[in-house]
Amino acid sequence: MRVRSMILISFLIGAAACTGRTEPREARERPAASSLEDVLVLGTQDGTVIVGSSSGAVLSSGEDEVAAPDGSRLYATTQLDGSTFLEARDSSTGDVLSTTELDGRLDVRAASLSGRAVALMRPLPAGVDSTYALPRTRTTIVVTDPTGEGATRRYQLKGNFEPEAFSVDDTRLFLIQYLPAEAPHAYRVTFLRLLNGRVDPVFGRFKTPPERMPGIRLAQVFDPTSEQLYTLYTNRAAEHFHDGWADASYGDREVSFVHVLNLRQGWAYCAGLPRSLWGQPARAQAMAPSPDGRFLYIVDSMRGLIAEMDTKSLKVTRSERIDLGTLEHGRTSARMSADGNTLYVGVGGSAVSRIDVERFELLGRWPLPGDVTGLALSDDGVRLYAALGDSLAVVDTGTGDAATLSLGRIQSILHVATP
Repeated sequence: MRVRSMILISFLIGAAACTGRTEPREARERPAASSLEDVLVLGTQDGTVIVGSSSGAVLSSGEDEVAAPDGSRLYATTQLDGSTFLEARDSSTGDVLSTTELDGRLDVRAASLSGRAVALMRPLPAGVDSTYALPRTRTTIVVTDPTGEGATRRYQLKGNFEPEAFSVDDTRLFLIQYLPAEAPHAYRVTFLRLLNGRVDPVFGRFKTPPERMPGIRLAQVFDPTSEQLYTLYTNRAAEHFHDGWADASYGDREVSFVHVLNLRQGWAYCAGLPRSLWGQPARAQAMAPSPDGRFLYIVDSMRGLIAEMDTKSLKVTRSERIDLGTLEHGRTSARMSADGNTLYVGVGGSAVSRIDVERFELLGRWPLPGDVTGLALSDDGVRLYAALGDSLAVVDTGTGDAATLSLGRIQSILHVATP
């Protein structure tokens, strides 16, 4: 799962290339929620930075990193003299776990849960995002064990593919296949058998044959409990598809759906969403799984709508309109409380809404000193973190009391851990 977020090193205390802990600024406020210090992986436009939550001390920083689905490891590449050096870091400490040398110029596209497999491809052209498919008839994928204990394999595939995720047992690499290869209109999910290099289609949860779907990715979230990867797509046929392919299936409608990929059992399913959730921009929508993996909540802040999807039936069972405020800046973020009773929603305004998911009622809002661009929770659910652009808010979920760390240029919170 790609989380290419980066940091402007100018805000780091003492300046560039921090590899160790720096002294906190005197003006920083200490969080009131707990004396425990979480470790946060923060992202901005130029890299990632790992900080301690109580002190704001920088543990390490890096550029152009990709995280494992559970956020436990970060991977980055550097190119030198025709070779690529793959570096793995522990996101809880910033420590370098391993460095592996590979032939050719490569970038990380996906990493496994186990930490024993990483998929790499040639770097994308400057300014190009992997969300949109580039035309190509052949794809080369390199899979390596970043610990150095396993073999490195190079796969030459006929067709247009992009790595999506590894299976839990690291025997398969799920791929998005773009169709047609030279003029992509749609996609389907396939998987690469790492043992023999064979590519096969991924069948549906109910043994249904794979479908070709047009779609543009809006958001993605991994649920470690169900071991499922949820991707929110919209099909904007009138704007992005041509040659009549999309019109034949969808007309001129904009259809939104959640693509579900089970990383253990290996099935995929496109779960339809109500029309009321169709056609919104990426910054207006967010997803949050419940802690037990039983439900997935889809939030649309522009319409003030929250939908609950049962992850067993893959059907939307409830939806309700709730005043979430006005999305003026930033993007919509959502997180579930540790007990699964409360949904926290930030919509780019200077507050976080709290929703009782049992009754689908607004419990209230916590005001914050800035526009919310990302939310995350501590492992115990006691501390809610909100990225506010130039600072990080730490909210006590029991009292609503908040403190801030002045870090600067934060766009997202990629991972939180309590060592």
